[in-house]
Amino acid sequence: MDRENVLPKRLVNYIHEMGVRALDNLATKVEPASGDGPPAVHTLVEHWKSMSKDDKEKFVDRVATSVVEVVAASALLPAGVKLGKKAAKAARKAIKRQSKALKKTATKLVDGVRRAKKKSKKSAKT
Repeated sequence: MDRENVLPKRLVNYIHEMGVRALDNLATKVEPASGDGPPAVHTLVEHWKSMSKDDKEKFVDRVATSVVEVVAASALLPAGVKLGKKAAKAARKAIKRQSKALKKTATKLVDGVRRAKKKSKKSAKT
C-alpha cells in the first residue's frame, strides 16, 4: 500500500514527524537502567539511542506506514461494522436454535430418567 496515495501528504509527514518527536522525547525521559516501566519500553529506548539518524528515519517510516494503513482502514470501519452486525445477528439466531434443540433433548432425557425411577420405585413397592 502506497501511503502517499492513501492520505494527504501533509498528514503523512505529520505522522512521521510526531513519531520522531515522540521517540526522542521518550528516550530523554526514560532511563533504561532503572526498573521503572515495562521492559519493552526500555529495550525500545536503548535501541533508539544506539541508532544512527538514517536508521531512526527508516524505523519511523515503517511505523508511520503502519499508522497510515490503520487510519485508512478505520475509514472503512462503518461499512465493516454494518456487515459485522448482520453476521452477529445470524450467529445469534443459529446459537438460539441450537440451544433450544439442546434444551429439548435434555428435557426429554431428564423426563425419561424420572419415569424410569418412578417405575422402579413402583415395582420395588409391589
